[in-house]
Amino acid sequence: MTSSSSGSGRWRSALVALGGGVLVVVAMLVPEVALRFMEFDRRMGDQMLRRPGGPPERGDLVFMGIDDASLTLDSLDPERVAGDPVLSMMANRFPWDRRVHAAAIERLMEAGARLVVMDLVMSEPSEPEADEAMAAVIEKYRDRVVLASVLTPVLRADGSEEFSMKDPLDLFFGDMETPTRVGYVNFRPHALDHLVRDARYVTTHSEENGREPLPGETEYRSLAAEVIDALGGEVPDGTKGLRYHVKDRRTLASEVYQPISYHSLFVEEDWKHRYGGGEWFKGKVVLIGPAAARFQDAHQTPVGLLGGPQLHLQAVACGMAGAFVRKPFEEWDAWPFWMAVCGAVAAGLGKWLVRRPMVGFVSALFVVCGVVAGYYLLADLKDLMIGVWGFLAAFGLGTVSGQSYDLLTERLEKGRLHRQFRRFVSRDVADVLVQNPGIYQTAAAGRKRRVVVLFSDVRGFTARSERSDPRELVGQLNEYLTEMVSIVFKHSGTLDKFIGDAVMAHWGALEDGSEAVRARQSIEAGKEMIERLAALNAGWTAGGRELFKIGIGVHLGEAVAGEIGSPEKTEFGVIGDAVNLASRIEGLTKAFGSELLVSESVVEAAGLPEEMMRKIARVRVKGRETPVTLYGLASGGVGEARYAEALGCFEAGDFWAAVEGFREVLRVMPGDGPAGRLLEWAEGLIVEAPANWDGVMTMLEK
Repeated sequence: MTSSSSGSGRWRSALVALGGGVLVVVAMLVPEVALRFMEFDRRMGDQMLRRPGGPPERGDLVFMGIDDASLTLDSLDPERVAGDPVLSMMANRFPWDRRVHAAAIERLMEAGARLVVMDLVMSEPSEPEADEAMAAVIEKYRDRVVLASVLTPVLRADGSEEFSMKDPLDLFFGDMETPTRVGYVNFRPHALDHLVRDARYVTTHSEENGREPLPGETEYRSLAAEVIDALGGEVPDGTKGLRYHVKDRRTLASEVYQPISYHSLFVEEDWKHRYGGGEWFKGKVVLIGPAAARFQDAHQTPVGLLGGPQLHLQAVACGMAGAFVRKPFEEWDAWPFWMAVCGAVAAGLGKWLVRRPMVGFVSALFVVCGVVAGYYLLADLKDLMIGVWGFLAAFGLGTVSGQSYDLLTERLEKGRLHRQFRRFVSRDVADVLVQNPGIYQTAAAGRKRRVVVLFSDVRGFTARSERSDPRELVGQLNEYLTEMVSIVFKHSGTLDKFIGDAVMAHWGALEDGSEAVRARQSIEAGKEMIERLAALNAGWTAGGRELFKIGIGVHLGEAVAGEIGSPEKTEFGVIGDAVNLASRIEGLTKAFGSELLVSESVVEAAGLPEEMMRKIARVRVKGRETPVTLYGLASGGVGEARYAEALGCFEAGDFWAAVEGFREVLRVMPGDGPAGRLLEWAEGLIVEAPANWDGVMTMLEK
C-alpha cells in the first residue's frame, strides 16, 4: 500500500467516523431526542447521588413526627391518656386542638431547644381559645419559632391557575416590626420524571408562575432558608441541587433524620429516661411535621422516598454546609447538541490519528472510560455534574462506524491480498502474509536474501509439442503443473513463475525462518515431485499418452528478492547468482542422467544423514569459475559405497581405477545415470588426461 493510498484511507475512515457522529448530532435537532438525552444525563447524575456522601447527618436537627403511634396512642393506657390534658386532646381526631402544639413548643423551649419549626400550615382559624393559646406561645418565643406557609394554585378569572402564597393566620404573625419567621414548604419535582432533586430557597410570585421576577418584587424564603437564617448561616440564592446525605448504597436517605414519635414529648417516662428530662433537646432544632402515611407528605427523590420534613432537614444541612450539586447546563436545551458535536469531532479525529482497528478500539474505550471517570470524579470531588451522554453517543456511534469501515476494508483488502499471494505461495504462507502485510511490502521493495531456488523442467517438451495434439498436450501439462505446484505449496515453497513447461520455486524470499528447515523442505519437495510424476505417468500410460520425464535442480545462495516488472505488470521473484546456478544445476540433470541434483550448500544447510544423499561430482558450470559439488538421492546398498570409492579415484586422477569402480557400480545398480556418465568421462580422460587435473569437471554447455 502506498503512502498516498494509506493517507486517503485514513481520510475516508475519519470521514466515516465523523459521519456516524453527525447522525447523532442531527438527531439532537429533534427536541424529543434532546430531551431524552438530557434525561439520560439526569439518571447518570442520580446514580452519583446514591453514592455515600453529602453533608453528614447533623445531630442538632431533630424530626418530631406526627406518626401513627401519636395519632392512635395505642401504646398508652387509656386511663393515662384520659388523665393527661395534652394526651386527651391528642386522642381526638386529627387535626388536634392547637393547644397540643402550643404545649409541645412550650415544653421544648423550656428544655432549651434552639429552634422549633412547625411543618404544619396553620392558615385557617380553629377554636378561638386554641388559636389564642398558640399565638401566646409564638409571641413568647417569637425569635425561636418558624411557621410554615404554602404556595397553592388559585383559579384565575380566565380559567388558568396561578400559584399564590397561603400564610399562617395573622394572629400568629405578631407585630410587623418583628414578625414571626415563616417559610414555604413547597418542593418542585422535575416535570418529566417527578423526582425532587432541587430546593428553591428563595423565590418570587413571578418566578413561581413562570415569569421573570419584577424589579423590587417581594422575595419569599423556604422553610429551610428561614431555619438557615435563624442558625446564622448564609441563605442560598435561588434554586440549588441537593446533595442528599446517604450513609451507604444499601441505606436510602429515608434512614437519615428518622422521626421521633410526637406523643413521646408528653409521656413522662420517655421525657425523663429517653430525653433526660428535656436535656437531650438543648440547643437543637426540632421540626414538628407529618410522618404518618395518611398525610401523603412523601416525595420521590433520586435517593428514595422522603417525607416532607426529612426533605426540609436535608435542605437545611445542605444549605449550612454549602453542599450542592452543580449542573451548569441542565436547563440548556442545546447542551446535548453541542456535546454531540464534540463527540463527532473526537471520533473523526481519533480515526485520523489511530489507523489500526484494534488499537483504535482500545483507544476509543480509553476515551469513553476517561470521560465517564472524569464525570464521576468531578461529581464526587466537586459535586459538579456535566451531562456527557450526547458526547458518548456521538463518539460511540462515530467510532463504531469508523471501526466497521476499517474492518470491512481490511477484510476486503485481506481477501484481495490472499488471492494475490495464493498465486505464488502456499495457503499457510499466504495466511501469514495477509495477517502481516508489512512482510510482503518489505520484501516487495527489494532486499538481499539467502534463498533456496528450485528449477524443474520437462525433458524434450519442445520436440514433443511439434508432434502432439495441442489440446491434449496442454491438458496433460496443466495436470502436471497443478500437481507440481501443490507439492511446492505443501512444503511451504513460493512459486516464482512458470517458464513454459518449467517450474521455478524458492524458499526464504518472503518469510524469515530456519535455513535448515527451508533446505529440507526443498529436498522433500523435489523427492515428492519425482514420486508424484511416477504416479501420473502410470495413469497416462494406461490412457495411452506419452510419459513426462523431468530434471530438478536445487541450490542455496544469495539472491535479490522483490517485485519485478513494469507499472503495467509486476510479479514477485528472485534474481541473481543463486538463481542462475540453480538453473545450471537443473540443466546438468540431463548430463548426469539424474532426476534430482542438489548443490552442496543445500545439503550442508539441511544437515541430512550421509546415507540419505549421494555425492555425484564436482563440476564447473559454464560462466562460473567456482566449482559446485552436486548431490543426488541415495538408493542405499553396496552400490553407494562403490560409487563413493570410484568417485574418489576419479577426482584424484586415477581414471583406470575409476573406470573399474563405475563398472562395478553399474553391475550392482544397472542403469544408474551418474555412474554411467562418469564412466564415459573417465574412459575419455584415460585417452586424453588434462595437464592440471583438479577433480572438477568443466561443463561447456548450459
